[in-house]
Amino acid sequence: MDLLAIPPLQRTLVQAVVACFEPRVEVLAAVVVGSLAKGKADRVSDVDVLFMVEPGFHRDGQPCIDRFLAGREVFHCWQGAHGNQGYYWRYIFYDFTSIEIHLIDVNAEFPLARPYLPLFDKTSCIHALEVDGPAPSHWDFPAYMAEGDGLVWELFDCLKWAERGQRGLVRHHLRKLLAEMDKDPNIVDRD
Repeated sequence: MDLLAIPPLQRTLVQAVVACFEPRVEVLAAVVVGSLAKGKADRVSDVDVLFMVEPGFHRDGQPCIDRFLAGREVFHCWQGAHGNQGYYWRYIFYDFTSIEIHLIDVNAEFPLARPYLPLFDKTSCIHALEVDGPAPSHWDFPAYMAEGDGLVWELFDCLKWAERGQRGLVRHHLRKLLAEMDKDPNIVDRD
């Protein structure tokens, strides 16, 4: 699969984010994963991009993110860490496109399952991350991620699944989500 097989709106996001990160010498490689890499993307599929970076550069990636965001209207952003060896940013834009940008230290134990679409690999490091077995499934996604900080993203995923007619997946995830929310002592029901 090549970049031209990616739907136009998502291809534009991929090209823009790569243009912001690839010139940096600390950024060693990039791959697209998820539905885009599987060739199953549709209008509401998110872009999942993993950048393998020199150790510690994940903490210095914000200027690249800011360049990528210039001129884009952000509806929602959720960011967090992959332990001490990576950061991620998840953006939903007002045009209903969305992107996950992951900066992962090249020496991190971060499993990369096939299929994935290599975007560039300056040091031939992608293959070292590859693991056997299937890629993560939406059915296995955790619910109420980051103690609720991921709630908007999760509900957006449910909207996308509903639009595709995947009602069983929506029901499955909402049940998990509600079960986790019921455990949150910070949620107060009001009459």
